[in-house]
Amino acid sequence: MQIVDLEEQPAGIREQAARMLVDEFVEPRGWPAIEKAREEVVAVIRDGFARAAVEDDLVLGWIGGLPEYHGRVWELHPLVVRSDRRRRGIGRALVASFEQEAARRGALTATLGTDDDSAMTSLAHTRLYDDLPRHITGLRDLGRSHPFLFYRKLGYVVTGVMPDANGRGKPDIYMSKALGEE
Repeated sequence: MQIVDLEEQPAGIREQAARMLVDEFVEPRGWPAIEKAREEVVAVIRDGFARAAVEDDLVLGWIGGLPEYHGRVWELHPLVVRSDRRRRGIGRALVASFEQEAARRGALTATLGTDDDSAMTSLAHTRLYDDLPRHITGLRDLGRSHPFLFYRKLGYVVTGVMPDANGRGKPDIYMSKALGEE
């Protein structure tokens, strides 16, 4: 497996990356149509950067980075790994590549949003406004391995929640990590 710059890859590799956004985002549901997924690949490359894990002309996964706050913060968006290749270190390698490139470009912080539109965490279907700090502190997975667990293992911490971001009772969980600290 190699981690490559998606922008420098042939159209077929970029098409595989777009197709993954449609096919591999089941929970939460990602891009409903290939046209929107293609637009997303183009936008991420245009506005930031994208890296892909490739093996024998097969895209195993890819990750994007988008600048915020004048480049001091970079958003990890999106991260996707083929379902038949998950839990083999591909996502971890892609996140490491993202963090390295973001830091090289001057990032002090990496950030991401990980939606819960499928009731996978204790934040779903809860009136978060009643006591948001308590709900964030008590965040837990409901047994279906929400992606926040993966990011937590990589050193990301919950830095906020957007209640009802994806509809009533379907929040977005914001996570961040300091970059470049020893």
